[in-house]
Amino acid sequence: MENELKVALLLWAPLGLVFVSFGLQFRKDSGAQKFGKVIGSVGILLFSVSFLTVPSSPSAASSALLVSILPSTILMFLGLYIALFSGDVPVRRFSPKLRPLGLLMFVVGFALLEAMHWNGSDWLPSTMWDGETNRFWMIFKPTFLLAMSSFLLAGGYLVNLIGQRISQTSRVLYLTGGFSFVLLVISVLVDGPETMSEEFHTSVLYAASDLLGFLAGIGLTIICFTLAIWQFERRRPGLDKRPPQNSEQLPQAANIIKNTLGGDDDAYSHRIETSHCRRIAGPPTELCHDHSRR
Repeated sequence: MENELKVALLLWAPLGLVFVSFGLQFRKDSGAQKFGKVIGSVGILLFSVSFLTVPSSPSAASSALLVSILPSTILMFLGLYIALFSGDVPVRRFSPKLRPLGLLMFVVGFALLEAMHWNGSDWLPSTMWDGETNRFWMIFKPTFLLAMSSFLLAGGYLVNLIGQRISQTSRVLYLTGGFSFVLLVISVLVDGPETMSEEFHTSVLYAASDLLGFLAGIGLTIICFTLAIWQFERRRPGLDKRPPQNSEQLPQAANIIKNTLGGDDDAYSHRIETSHCRRIAGPPTELCHDHSRR
């Protein structure tokens, strides 16, 4: 009982803090968001060292894997971010000269991750736990390669449809996605020093089912959300059937626009009244007569 309580406090409670932190980021209160970031950082730190604090727990293998893959994943995602946003794109954030550096960081991170799978050297982060292959590694590696290759190749295709200005970005996505897919196929066909190809093949099938379920869930969510909006909009009266705004509502609208965009109240009121009078069908209303007299 004492060991279970220790595991709950040092492993599962920090993980719960991370989810609480994620939820607090959706609050409008900046103080709550800052507090969420603090407890999230503490939770990640405590969870990361749980393989040292509670090594007797089988779930501590997940924190050991997190620490092992952290250097390679940081290099990969940071390199890919630099490579994608350093070209001739509307949202460019880096100089085009940094694109080779981003690609190099991605390749180095990917090579380190693959070396963990194909090389059991002591100087590399280990994928072993308690004398056997970390079971969380067999969940992470197939899911990561399958998801990365699928999303990068699909992203390259979609980006290529946008226009020629970002064709270089689509080539980066195609290159990295194809590279990921090739490594996935090699892992399925060739045995590693600590992983059998048949075991990896089974894990890939499980990962594919997980991804399909994830995408199906997102699709159903979008469909339900779309139907709800469609039903709501369908029951609303059309603009031509609504009564015209009165003299109290127009200043309120001008105030809202001013708080959003900035500007002068009188100018916005004049524009709203003018636009409103032009859109009213039939004979002019008293409000429009007042506006024309001004």
